Amino acid sequence: MKWFGEHKLFSAIAGIVLVLIIIIAGSFMTAGGSGIVGRGFQTAASAVAKPLEAVTSGIGNTLSGIITFRDTQKENDKLKQENAELRQENLELKLKRSQLRQLKKLSRAFNFKPYTENSNAVAGNITELDYSSPYVVFTIDKGKSAGIKKNDIVVDGDGLVGKVIETGSGWSKVKSVLSESNNISFKILRDTSVTGVLKGNGKNALTGYLMESSDRVVEGDTLVTTGIGTYPEGIRIGKVSDVSYDDDQQLKTVTVKPTVNFSGLTRVAVFI
Repeated sequence: MKWFGEHKLFSAIAGIVLVLIIIIAGSFMTAGGSGIVGRGFQTAASAVAKPLEAVTSGIGNTLSGIITFRDTQKENDKLKQENAELRQENLELKLKRSQLRQLKKLSRAFNFKPYTENSNAVAGNITELDYSSPYVVFTIDKGKSAGIKKNDIVVDGDGLVGKVIETGSGWSKVKSVLSESNNISFKILRDTSVTGVLKGNGKNALTGYLMESSDRVVEGDTLVTTGIGTYPEGIRIGKVSDVSYDDDQQLKTVTVKPTVNFSGLTRVAVFI
């Protein structure tokens, strides 16, 4: 008795089942009978059958709903996985396109006039930047083991990047044209008789002056190296973005935007 008291729910269910069994058994035993007992068993069986059928139907619908929900959840999980894979493939495709554009630009560097006949070049990836002054000085992943040495010229597909200032077995440091200590002799591509000197402003442009203040220079003029000093002749440096006159020094000065897009620079070519 104590056990039944502790398991009231189970006891109630067991009692109901027992009653149902008795009623159903009695119904079968008196099937077709017209007596009071037979009709009573049939009426009781019918009364029990209706709610039992409803319960059974409800359980079936619930189970069906659970199975359908699980199938839908599995399908959603599968679609999420497929979407994630497609996003990853799309990202990888964009990276490949970007790398291809960089390689095409870099390949143009090997067609610079000073290097078409008797010079070799090594392609390198930028591995380290000084974020206090990005691209003024940076490190690439090629060095002495690739034949690179100090003062080798560095370019990309758009023009002059700078020069090597230090090198190790598998790395090299490059000082770019943006450095304030990197002096460059230039001439105007439109009129090569007009010459001057440039240096970086330590940020994203170059500034300089013309050797003759009477020489004509205009915004949009393309400047190239003269071959005097470190850099060989004919490498594009940048385009003139501003022209002014310094009254104190009596010099015509220029501000120049580099042809190299330093903010997106990841690969360079070093001529050895």
